[in-house]
Amino acid sequence: MKSNLPKFRISKIRTKLFATIFAVLTALFVMITVFSTPMLFRVFAYRTYNDMTEVADSISACIPGSATYYFDLNTVAVKNNIDFELVNPDGSLAYTSASNGTASGSEHFASSAASTAEYSSLQPSDSYKNAVDYENFEIRKNQTANIEFFIYSYPLDSGETVHIYSEVADVENIVDVAGSVYSFISITMIIIMAAVFYILVAKFTKPLVEMNDVTKDMAALNFDRKCADYGKDEIGELGKSINTLSTTLDATLMDLKDKNGQLEKDIERRHALDNARKSFISNVSHELKTPIAIISGYAEGVCEGISSDPEVIKEYCQIINDESKKMNELVVELLELSKLESKTQPFMPEIFDIGSKIASLLNHLSLQFEQNGIRVINKVPAPLACFGEEDKIEIVLKNYITNAVSHCSGEKVIEIGCTESEHLIEISVFNTGEHIADSDMPELWDSFYRADKAHGRSENRFGLGLSIVKSIMDNHSCRCGVKNVAKGVVFTFEVSKDSAYYDKKR
Repeated sequence: MKSNLPKFRISKIRTKLFATIFAVLTALFVMITVFSTPMLFRVFAYRTYNDMTEVADSISACIPGSATYYFDLNTVAVKNNIDFELVNPDGSLAYTSASNGTASGSEHFASSAASTAEYSSLQPSDSYKNAVDYENFEIRKNQTANIEFFIYSYPLDSGETVHIYSEVADVENIVDVAGSVYSFISITMIIIMAAVFYILVAKFTKPLVEMNDVTKDMAALNFDRKCADYGKDEIGELGKSINTLSTTLDATLMDLKDKNGQLEKDIERRHALDNARKSFISNVSHELKTPIAIISGYAEGVCEGISSDPEVIKEYCQIINDESKKMNELVVELLELSKLESKTQPFMPEIFDIGSKIASLLNHLSLQFEQNGIRVINKVPAPLACFGEEDKIEIVLKNYITNAVSHCSGEKVIEIGCTESEHLIEISVFNTGEHIADSDMPELWDSFYRADKAHGRSENRFGLGLSIVKSIMDNHSCRCGVKNVAKGVVFTFEVSKDSAYYDKKR
């Protein structure tokens, strides 16, 4: 069973862009985190150095020998929460803030019982060398306790040297806490910024994804889908350009399709015309071959004196004359058909009485009807005015009637009728006889085509009559046709009642 649920689709450009930004952002925070620890240590070491220099200034401000000297020193130590010691020039301890004892018997009395300064027991350390690159500032280590100290040494005016101590571990603890807090903030910021960036990237790439889908449809020759309005920036302009391109391509392809269809029709028409030309030449050659052969044979006989009997010679000459007339009629019909199909002659319709024209033509052919035992029924009233080329309509009528005479059989009845509509008059010529085969119907109007092969040259029929009728009706922008009816066949053609019909059709 096919699911109707929409397929989940991952946008490659959206994924790539987000992944790139997220990778850069993460790398930035990782680099900051990695380098923050030494940087933070250096910052806090510098602050320690500044604090120690301020303590040294406070100690220098205490007046040796005064009644409050040791009290002032102790106050400096307590106030700054820092340890320091005063060392005599010979290296002996003069004062230390390590205990709260007070001096009572000597001007430079140490507050502890130690006679040796702690500074001399500490070993130089290579830790954090770059962080303590300041004057009189160093790191020393108590090897026994494995404790490192920041030490700031400063010579006093009294000749003593003050050594101020601060444990390195205190700064390390602060750096560790700060690093942890910074790492937490960094991770949180990465998550928040990743979400924000994803939303921004999705919003930014949505038009690109949609435009990609539209261009895929265009590649598949589907131009129904269009880009939405993405604003007035470059992406919006790109969307509008794609829509314009889609519309232009759609119109161009439709035009090309129409032209291609027209070209195919023109090619088919050209092939048909070429075939018709070949068939026409073949038929003309065939129709002329027989009379030319007859004329040539009888003329040769006369020239060679085939007979001295005047009656025989007269018969030969009559045959030559008859065949010449047939050739002349064929050539006249060919010329008439050529003029009609080429439309070289101007179309000049005029009003005339088609009812009287039919009556006159039937009267002219009355002898032919009597010889063939045909009964003619004329149902066309006279006068009956119509508009057309009178001589051409007469050719149509004559061709239809003579064609009916040639094929009339059975009851031997020919009936001419008419039907009127708002703008047209339809003339019909019916004759009793055999039906026309369905396979012959489409080809009746072709040149030299004869559905009834039994009627031949003896009746001076060359198969051009209906072709001429078709060309005349085409020039009149009217229809002609044929159909089998009960007991026979009926041919029809139309003619206009007024000139306005031709003005609309041309």
